[in-house]
Amino acid sequence: MKKQTLISLISMGVLAGAVICGSFVFRNHESGIDDGASVRTAQDIAADEVIFLDDEALAAADSSNESASLRSDALRAYNLVNEERESAGLTDLTWDSNLESTADVRAEEASRSFSHTRPNGTQWYTVNSEIMGGENLAWGQTSASQVVKEWMNSPAHRDNILYPDFNDVAISLYQTDDGTNYWALEFGY
Repeated sequence: MKKQTLISLISMGVLAGAVICGSFVFRNHESGIDDGASVRTAQDIAADEVIFLDDEALAAADSSNESASLRSDALRAYNLVNEERESAGLTDLTWDSNLESTADVRAEEASRSFSHTRPNGTQWYTVNSEIMGGENLAWGQTSASQVVKEWMNSPAHRDNILYPDFNDVAISLYQTDDGTNYWALEFGY
């Protein structure tokens, strides 16, 4: 019995140390990507009996004061994504203005709740479920090359970027008052 108690106490100490170290490391990160890319198939989209369209969020995004510099960075990331696809023998993705509106919404929402679940508790694609087929998120990256590199180094995000069935894309960059960048890459069919 004493041996079992000693092993349990040692295990608890190791676990506590891991939690403390994990906390320390997390707080020292300067950037990150979401825990996994989200994707829906074209069949999933076609089979949806309920169509979600968040008119209020789209209207807010369309009236946002996105700077020309942020949009320029997002377009640079778009070009780099297409370079990655070309290197893999895939066709370029086409920029879609409707996806750009949804990406604007998701980038701003990611600044408040960094997740594929929206701040209101619904899934990421409910901004416009008729067109949203995949999503990559990131935060903290200061350049287009940095964010695309980190996405390409993550298997799930790389899979989205190199998914041959995606045809359309848009990327938005939202910057908080403290200068932190939040990126949303939205894919469509």
